[in-house]
Amino acid sequence: MSAANFDLGLAGRRAVVTGGSGAIGAAVCRLLASQGADVWSVDREAARAAVDGVRALVADVGSRDSLVAAAGTIAAHGPVDILVNSHGLQIRRSAMECSDEDLARVLDVNVGGCWRTSQVFAADLRARGGAIVNVASVNGIVAAKTGAAYGVSKAALIHFTRILALELAPRVRVNAVAPTVVRSGMTADLFADPAYERGKLAAIPLARIPTADDIANAIVLLASGRTAMVTGQTWVIDGGISLP
Repeated sequence: MSAANFDLGLAGRRAVVTGGSGAIGAAVCRLLASQGADVWSVDREAARAAVDGVRALVADVGSRDSLVAAAGTIAAHGPVDILVNSHGLQIRRSAMECSDEDLARVLDVNVGGCWRTSQVFAADLRARGGAIVNVASVNGIVAAKTGAAYGVSKAALIHFTRILALELAPRVRVNAVAPTVVRSGMTADLFADPAYERGKLAAIPLARIPTADDIANAIVLLASGRTAMVTGQTWVIDGGISLP
């Protein structure tokens, strides 16, 4: 059963979704809206920020001033209950090929961006008894030969999730999801190669590539009161690819 067909008690809750125009972010926005939440899709580029039925706002997770300005706009409509950090940056270079600049940029977006948004919205979330869900990656758990900076950043995000869960308890729950690859703008180059998809499918015990909606279902469930005793956890959504 999809979360869209199950009342999660989110009606009237206000949610901020960073990376809201990406495949996973857009799916989260749609699902939250279908549950009656007031959703703000936050994205860096104006042309990519709009999602049907969701209010769009342009902001850069790399800039604290930009996030503070965005939070001020949202605050005019009421306090925030849910923060979903679904933004991300991938640079497909090995550890030996990755430059200092590449590493710094990926870490700043994937970890620093979540750090900043959490700080900016923490007061609201504490006051409301809210929830944060970070989008990590199975590459933060299982080593891959390419995208070294991305994998390191997602591993750091998983641990940041644990730390923040301790810091913000008992008022705010903080969790993460760690999906395997989904079809998106970030992965279009991978899926352009039929051999890549065949190899990936062969490695996944459940024998299919997860959809953005698969990931969104888990994120929205973690953001809801249905998981009120879950915090500091990372839900792996990979069809079993990371099993020993």
